[in-house]
Amino acid sequence: MDQALAQILNLLLESERAGVAALDQLLKEVTPDELRKLLTTSREDEAATASQLEALIRSGGDIPSTKVGDFAAKVAAAGSLRERLKLLIHGEEWVARKVEEAIAIAPATGPIHDQLQKMANRHRFEVEWGRAELIRLMNTLG
Repeated sequence: MDQALAQILNLLLESERAGVAALDQLLKEVTPDELRKLLTTSREDEAATASQLEALIRSGGDIPSTKVGDFAAKVAAAGSLRERLKLLIHGEEWVARKVEEAIAIAPATGPIHDQLQKMANRHRFEVEWGRAELIRLMNTLG
């Protein structure tokens, strides 16, 4: 596997792990059922994506990073629940951009491309739908 591709895949892996950690923390604090459901679904998606990235990296002959990105700490330090949820939205946007960068340097066909395309589609959806839904649900927090 190309070193630049391995590097960005590991960055995405670390970011997905950080997303899981941030969502785990948020789920301890959120009480509205709809918001809990949204965050739980997002957490499950992030965890599944992390596993898929680990497999892609291994299949390309590289070793997956064992690190967790610093995003979880940033979310925890953001202040109010509302501020942390907004930061979560920005994190999804950042990951979506990084996935697009990975697609640009990945092989044009094959399992890495296919998985990155699925990730891109999921993150595009989460950025658009998730942003609107989180904003709506955050309004219920006051």
